[in-house]
Amino acid sequence: MENFKDYVQYSAAILTPILAVVTITSHIINYRLAQKRRNDDLFNRRYQLLLSFEKLWRTTGNENDGATKMSLQWDDLAPFIDEAQYLFGNDIVEHLRAYENKSCKERMTWVPDLKLRKPFNKYLKYKKW
Repeated sequence: MENFKDYVQYSAAILTPILAVVTITSHIINYRLAQKRRNDDLFNRRYQLLLSFEKLWRTTGNENDGATKMSLQWDDLAPFIDEAQYLFGNDIVEHLRAYENKSCKERMTWVPDLKLRKPFNKYLKYKKW
């Protein structure tokens, strides 16, 4: 019976640090996974803002060509600027503000507007962790 008590004590002494190492490893893996998910979510929100703004930008221009408004006004830009202040740096906010009282001349809606997208590239490039 004494051997059994010794066996229980030894196994408890061995299993405790093993369990601690497994738990710490699990938490580290979960932390890294949460970081990657946060980065993915941030990318998705940034990309959706870009697509939404580009869609709005494509609705401006000559109304004879099918545009719904002549140019972007402050009230059109305000929601995008508010969101961009949290998702991007000041360079994107200023870039969006530059579109006030301007209209899109390009009618090929299936072609990306490279001039509009260029400042966003800095924030939307894939970074390997």
